[in-house]
Amino acid sequence: MESGNLITLGRIVRAHGVHGAVRVAYYGQDPEGFLDAPRLWLIPRGGGPVPLGGHRGKIVPGGLIMKLDGCSSREAAMDLSGSELAVAREDLPAPGADEFYQADLLGLEAVTSAGRSLGRVTNLMDHGLLLVLSITGQDGRETLVPFSEDCVPEVDLDAGRLVVSELPGLLDQT
Repeated sequence: MESGNLITLGRIVRAHGVHGAVRVAYYGQDPEGFLDAPRLWLIPRGGGPVPLGGHRGKIVPGGLIMKLDGCSSREAAMDLSGSELAVAREDLPAPGADEFYQADLLGLEAVTSAGRSLGRVTNLMDHGLLLVLSITGQDGRETLVPFSEDCVPEVDLDAGRLVVSELPGLLDQT
């Protein structure tokens, strides 16, 4: 399976209990769909995707508690901390009109409302309530932009670009 076909939907943050369960920070809006996915992929820190044999879990405040096949001890669960969980794109429902998966933002060209190119979205950083886009210019300079309607008023997946507002202080380089 190509990793480009996978949509990362969560990150294992820590072990939960003594029988191999893990606490998962969920990136999307519908954790039920994540739990119902027919198959999950584990992406260990620094490694490639590995298919999981099975999973089950429940929604709890602030995330998910999941039991992954093959993980039967607290130590094994602790070793998975920092790993990501992904679902194959074809196993997810198609986004509705004006909806997209966060992973679809990666690689988009970022331009200002005046049409000036800032570079491409190279990374997404989820800080709880705030998603931050890392945009890398052709000169290698990184610009961090909060992903909000005020800062990014337009996302056009068909055109492969998004528009960044030129709000005071937002694009100032230090």
